[in-house]
Amino acid sequence: MRQTIILALILAASACDKKIDLDLPNYSSKLVVNGEFDSDKTMEVQVSRSLPILQTTDSTGYLIQNATVKIFENGIDIGNATYFSGKYVLAQKPKNGATYRIEVSSGNYPVAKANLSIPNNMPITASYNDSIGLDASGFPLGELTISFKDQPDVKNYYRFLVNYYNSGILTWFPLNINSNDILFLNNEKQKDGSYLFSDVTFSGKTKTLKFVVQSSIADGTPKFEISIKSFDENFYEYLQQSNNYSQSSGGFSSDPIILRTNVTNGLGMVGGVSNSKDTIF
Repeated sequence: MRQTIILALILAASACDKKIDLDLPNYSSKLVVNGEFDSDKTMEVQVSRSLPILQTTDSTGYLIQNATVKIFENGIDIGNATYFSGKYVLAQKPKNGATYRIEVSSGNYPVAKANLSIPNNMPITASYNDSIGLDASGFPLGELTISFKDQPDVKNYYRFLVNYYNSGILTWFPLNINSNDILFLNNEKQKDGSYLFSDVTFSGKTKTLKFVVQSSIADGTPKFEISIKSFDENFYEYLQQSNNYSQSSGGFSSDPIILRTNVTNGLGMVGGVSNSKDTIF
């Protein structure tokens, strides 16, 4: 009786198998252009090519090293970027308030284009009081104060990062921020220690942030480096998507996601970033 039941189950399972033929279109690879035009750094982008979703490796390499990358500033051709160590670099910094167009051509690929704008400069002020009292264990505490003015009548998005300097090993480290400010509550820290947020709670106003820190971490000089990057909603959403995917492992078993792109005739994202910085010595 038992053998009869097992045989019946095997026959039922085999009867459920059905061969399905999928008539998929031929895959067409595209140029992929990624980068961040940061007002504090020279212009650079990475150029690669897309692969089919089931093809995770390619022996020929995915980076394209023989592309032509033209960069236009406010509609004027300012030169071609040169390939160096995995990226195409133009030895100029993007200007606050300027617009840029990147045109990438390679072989038989359609010319990929990206348009972006660098937000206007946003001055910030920062100060540090190295003695505001003692913690529960008797160690001295300091207070770091940072203020910046949000541009009115515009949806602004920010990446906020504070680094402290370890003079013993001559290295910068991201400050571990403990704050009850709404900007940091239920806001996941990025891998580099920064935070992403919008101006929805302080639009058009001056935002002031205060952080209590152990005085011992700011021993020596310089003490702190503050960076507040501003950019548009497209780049903000792209950074959020990338971080969420990375935090969820980003491996082969992760569900694929469709990233935002500002590249026509291709894929990728080139963000326009105004980087306001201050260093406390």
